[in-house]
This record gives sequence, structure tokens and C-alpha cells, in this order.
Amino acid sequence: MKRLEPVSDAPIAIRAAVDLGWRAYQRNAWPLSGFALLAGGLNLLAQLGFRRASIAPLTAAGDPLPALQLAAAASLLAWALSGLWLLVGLMRGSEVALEGERVAWGVMLRPDWPGMLRSGGTLLLIAFVLIAVRALADASTDLLILAMPLLAGVVDQRQGADAIVWGVLVYLAADQVLCLPITVFGGASPLAAVQSGRRAIDPHWLQALGLLLVVGLLLLAGVLLLLAGLVVTLPLALCTLSAAYRQLFGRPGNRLAR
Repeated sequence: MKRLEPVSDAPIAIRAAVDLGWRAYQRNAWPLSGFALLAGGLNLLAQLGFRRASIAPLTAAGDPLPALQLAAAASLLAWALSGLWLLVGLMRGSEVALEGERVAWGVMLRPDWPGMLRSGGTLLLIAFVLIAVRALADASTDLLILAMPLLAGVVDQRQGADAIVWGVLVYLAADQVLCLPITVFGGASPLAAVQSGRRAIDPHWLQALGLLLVVGLLLLAGVLLLLAGLVVTLPLALCTLSAAYRQLFGRPGNRLAR
């Protein structure tokens, strides 16, 4: 299991990461945004295909038509693969842009299957942790009410669970803000990527939270612009994350994964 060790103990310089990310994107706006439009469009078509197959007419027995079930499964697979292709392709392009080179379409169009597999596994692992935390929070709240019935009249059973879930969500999101570049550039497995991110980020968690807020605001701006803005803000956000990754782990081509 590969685990990456940071090459610097300094906290993330958010402004420097944003500046470097912006300059890298600015020099390669057309290829980065063009690829985001292409892969993002395929991802959107897959979503629409899954939705259409899911709400299609049923058989006389009330079961989904077998052909439509197959179409829904194929659409779901296409959605997952196109989403990973989009993220990993843009990460690869952002690294080339940060080197000051011109991003070639082939760098992004060529699927990085190992990187996509690791990235998908890492995202699934984080999602599983969040679901587990939610389930444990619900169970602990129910047990508290059973143990102390008088609390049922004055305590919202969901309030405590929601507070715990949101707290863990914010902590984990900031702690794993660099999970994608760690898996793509560092070659770390999902579990190693989560561990590496925690070891590097925990001492400087507030700076990581600030970086997460900046990246989140960029993505939110893209969504508010009728999703069309994501063809600009998503590559810019990933260029910023790649620049932050370099601050902690060094250039991907010049560091060792252990």
C-alpha cells in the first residue's frame, strides 16, 4: 500500500495556489474548458439517459422492462466512467499547465484507467464513511431516547444526528481536499490516499478548510451560471488543487511514493 509523505511541513498558501492555478488555466483555457465541455456533456447525457430509463413504462406485472433495466444500468455505468474521465483528465491537464507547457488534447482524452479506478475507489470510500457516520449518529440518538424517555419530548431525535453528520462532513471534506491529486499523481490506493491526506492536512486543517471554501465557491459559481460556468470553474478549481498539492507533496514527477 503506497502512502505519500509530505515533503514540506508548511501550511497551504491559499493565495499562491489560487494565483498559480489561475495562471495555469489562463494559458490553457481552450483545451481545459473544451475537454470539460466534452466530458461533462457526455456525463450529462448519461444522467438524462438513466433518468429516462428509470421512469419508463412498466410491464403488466408492474416490473420494469428488461431492456429498460439494461439501458438504465448502461447509463449509470456511462455516468460513472464519464465523471471519472472528466476529473482525472482535467487533473492530468492541470499538471501539464502548471509546468508551463501547452496542454495537448491527447493528455486528457486518453483514459487513465488505473487513475480512474483509484479515484473512484477513494470517492466511494469517503462516501461510505459518511454513510456509516450517519447511521451511527441515528443509532446513538435512538439509543439515547430509549435510555432517557423524558428527552423525547424536548429533544429532536434528528437534531443531534444532523449536527454530528455536518460536523464530520466538514472535517472530512477539508481533510480530504487533496484526495484527487493524491490518487492521480501519487498512485496511492484509496485507503492510502485517505491516510496520506489526513497526515498532511491535520496539522494545518484551518488552511485546508480555507482552500475547500475557495474551491467550493468556484464550483458554486459555475452551478449558479446554469451549469455552463462549470466548464470554466471546474478546470480552474482542479488547477488550484494541483497547485496546493505541489506545495505539500512536490512536483509529481520528482517525488517518491512510499
